[in-house]
Amino acid sequence: MIRKPHFELVVRDVRAGEDAVWMSLVGELGPDEVRLLTEAIAELAHGEGGAGGVVLDLADVSYCGGDSAFALSGLCAGMKAVGIDVTIAQTSPIARLAFAGTGVDRQLPWHER
Repeated sequence: MIRKPHFELVVRDVRAGEDAVWMSLVGELGPDEVRLLTEAIAELAHGEGGAGGVVLDLADVSYCGGDSAFALSGLCAGMKAVGIDVTIAQTSPIARLAFAGTGVDRQLPWHER
């Protein structure tokens, strides 16, 4: 059976902080959604005024698998390479489990308050 792209990740809130733009995400964080998130972050960071960084709030992510954890780690590393700091502020229990299970929890850039 062929599965058509079905995206279930919603950007609930985007707000400017003192040194970064905060994005609150809700729903399923699959590899396809990480790809779309990469595009959204690039647009946001290079838009008017540009953002010094982007902080992702994943507290309401309902799905995140190992492939998604690796994709998110790659997103953060790739953005860092082009001068955009992407950090993670909060995670849901399911996302935390995926990050720990793959070992990327030690590689992801965590936002420090």
